[in-house]
Amino acid sequence: MKMVLAMANAARLNALREELMAAAVSGYSVMPVAEGAGRSGVHAGDRVHPGALSAAFVVESDERAVALFDRLVRWRDASGDEVTRFFLLPVERQA
Repeated sequence: MKMVLAMANAARLNALREELMAAAVSGYSVMPVAEGAGRSGVHAGDRVHPGALSAAFVVESDERAVALFDRLVRWRDASGDEVTRFFLLPVERQA
């Protein structure tokens, strides 16, 4: 199993949801507000630190997750989105 994690431009969250549905994912979760700081600066979505982020993730089989990751990167690049980042991570299912 793998997880595709998106740290997404909050302004494009609805578009990301639409792309996930178009990709026929088995399900996804969204954290609509993700605050933090890193290489690209502070992301708090306020007047001082604009550029709000949202986090979304999908857990799929290895094969489906890799295909989804590649699809989402192409989708992001085609849109000119310079904020959203995708990560592909191994996961273990807990009973």
